[in-house]
Amino acid sequence: MATSNTIMKCFACEEEITTYMCTGCSKYFCVDDLMKHREELKLQFHQIEDQRNQFAQTLDDQKNNHPLIQQITQWERISIEKIRQTAEEQRNLVQQYSQIIQVKLRSFTEEMQNIVKTKDFNEIILKKLQIQLEDLKNQLYQTNYIEIKQDSSSTFINKLLINITPTPTTTDLKWKQQATTIAGGNRKGNQLNQFNTPFEICVDDQQQTIYVADCGNHRIIKWKFGERNGEVVAGGNERRNRIDQLNYPSSVILDQNKKSLIICDQGNRRVIRWSLENQNDRQILIKDISCFGLMMNNKGDLFVSDWRRDEVKRWKKDEKQGIVVAGGDGNGDKLNQLNNPGPIFVDREDSIYVSDQENHRVMKWLKGAKEGIIVAGGQGEGNSLKQLSYPHGLVVNEIGDVYVVDRWNHRIMCWPSDSKEGRVVVGGNGEGEGSNQLHYPIGLVFDRANNLYVVDSENHRIQRFDIDTN
Repeated sequence: MATSNTIMKCFACEEEITTYMCTGCSKYFCVDDLMKHREELKLQFHQIEDQRNQFAQTLDDQKNNHPLIQQITQWERISIEKIRQTAEEQRNLVQQYSQIIQVKLRSFTEEMQNIVKTKDFNEIILKKLQIQLEDLKNQLYQTNYIEIKQDSSSTFINKLLINITPTPTTTDLKWKQQATTIAGGNRKGNQLNQFNTPFEICVDDQQQTIYVADCGNHRIIKWKFGERNGEVVAGGNERRNRIDQLNYPSSVILDQNKKSLIICDQGNRRVIRWSLENQNDRQILIKDISCFGLMMNNKGDLFVSDWRRDEVKRWKKDEKQGIVVAGGDGNGDKLNQLNNPGPIFVDREDSIYVSDQENHRVMKWLKGAKEGIIVAGGQGEGNSLKQLSYPHGLVVNEIGDVYVVDRWNHRIMCWPSDSKEGRVVVGGNGEGEGSNQLHYPIGLVFDRANNLYVVDSENHRIQRFDIDTN
């Protein structure tokens, strides 16, 4: 708490007296005031302790009362009621059909009674009666007459998905330095086991799948974990500007329902939605934009960086004109400017993080701010721990640590919140194709287990660095 004594003015009583420095605040106090200062700090500690205990109790109380738990319970109740009502309606339909057969059976019975009265028994009549009876039985039991089918034209019950954005939640995590190639790695090419300068990537944990913007092949590839080949799910029809074509796609994300891809079709200067359920369902969302990076927040708002206009814009759902939320004050290196903005990240408070590529820095724009804050790099281009060289893909965790692709240094960096320098996460072993090397990496993403996926662009492969549990 306190270091060696010296004669100087006490911070509290302002008397020239023997004082002791508090190592926490670097201020000098006399003995009496130092004790008071220690008591104040002790009181503050206990206040924090009380707040922690209150929060722990709140967390415990919310096990079954969390707003999302209540929302899930409501969804369950509504869905069960909908199932009950529909089942009752369908039972009534089947019972109505049974009543029709009962009417037919009464008619058949009357016909038999007439035959008994007339005593008109012969082979033809008996055969006819037998056929009629068998037909009634078939109508009751066989599915040729009545059957249950799935109604694919409408959504009976909305499927509920809890989507937690996978990002590391602590700075202390480490990753194994030897990566596994999970997609590509078969040299540059256009076969289904190859990439041509892949750019950005997104991961679907539930489906155990990644989607890759295969930029040089003008297509989006879906690649299931463990498979040797990918599948073209968008583009791949040559480099053109038809609605079914792509032109150097730079980024891809999943929409909120994971039913469509949102794609930066960079060469065609547009953002396009491409359905994963219907290959003919495509829609141009934004025109006339030199898009590079994009992200969607939990409200469905779309954020897109425009590298020609040096700005990031936000489009709310069904909005035709976006608004500038970062940059937009011309090309430059001031705090209100960007220079060739690339990939972006949006946190839960709608703060925007931008890879300011040619300024060799990562900028953070608080919601509504007119200027950004440098949160990584900004010390000129270089390869020291205080520098970046053409930063690209980035992810920011809940406590503000920035994970960024340091592209021209062939490494992935972590810049802890409020730090003046970063640390190398993986790579940084020179340009190469070894399992511990990268060659102009460009994109990164984490899965829910915090394994790190890196788009190793010039090696035309996707590398997975597993979390190091040791």
